[in-house]
Amino acid sequence: MYKLNVFFSRHNFIIVPAFMILVLIYLLKSSHYSPFLANYIALDFLAIIPLTYFLLIRKTNINKITIVSVFVLGLVLSSLLIPKEHQEVVSFAKNYILPILEIGVVSVLFYKARHIYLEFKKERSNQDFFDSIKIACKEILPPKISHFLATEIAVLYYAFFSWKGTKLKSTDYSYHKEGTYNGVFLGIILIVIIETFVLHVLLEKWNVYIAWITTILSAYTLLQVIALLKSIRKRPIYFDKESQKIILRFGFVGFATINMENIKKIELTSKDLEDENSNHFSFLGTLSGHNTVIHFKEPIEYEFFYGMKKETLALALIIDNKSEFLSILEG
Repeated sequence: MYKLNVFFSRHNFIIVPAFMILVLIYLLKSSHYSPFLANYIALDFLAIIPLTYFLLIRKTNINKITIVSVFVLGLVLSSLLIPKEHQEVVSFAKNYILPILEIGVVSVLFYKARHIYLEFKKERSNQDFFDSIKIACKEILPPKISHFLATEIAVLYYAFFSWKGTKLKSTDYSYHKEGTYNGVFLGIILIVIIETFVLHVLLEKWNVYIAWITTILSAYTLLQVIALLKSIRKRPIYFDKESQKIILRFGFVGFATINMENIKKIELTSKDLEDENSNHFSFLGTLSGHNTVIHFKEPIEYEFFYGMKKETLALALIIDNKSEFLSILEG
């Protein structure tokens, strides 16, 4: 009984709103529901439940911005459960309140990211904008959502705002000159442009809306490719002497931290990978080629698209100045 009381006392910020939601769902599905109650139920979903949640977490360590998640959940549930013809309050929330909240959340993220980035610069750290925005997102959002949002923000940042060149430090290593990344990405850009034009013309004859939706999606894909191409030049691999770690990057879609003690050997080779426990660090796989293979004593975990993770015993990658990289690590 004591354990049960402790559980409820510690998790009432979830249990109470969940109970309120269940009561509203029961009311909507029962014979007691009438159109007169629709707007009041919508207000419960969109205002009363988020307010109750806020009052329950106000003295805890839970980030207050999570109230936005509760509001969004209420908006989704009210949109699905309340009959369409009785959604005046829901429509108002979608058209006016939700955009304001979205702008507010993004503004908070950028403020936090800028603060973190400035701290990194003071410390002369190798951490950059993408690292900063990932940390900011993790502070206020669940892990999977945070990495997805950080990646989408990175696309906009590198595509439109990041124009200055990157000065490499003595422990930095570029990887965009020796490989085939530039050719592959430029080929993808050309294909997307041609495909977008041809598809739009063909689909427009069938359905104008689908034609424009396809064109917008293709344009966003093009934006992602351009942003990734720019981020590859701006996010070098680096060796952290203090912690004795190698930080591998592939733009904003590849990341790995390697302990020097876990390195078995480093090969300077461009031969095809034969070992099934070896992977290309680039998501392009064999298309990107490689000139260096790092073998590990124990499997390491590395990230690729949207924070998804893989394990491997060897990573094949491109390093422009591979001989210097090898000699420094051996030293």
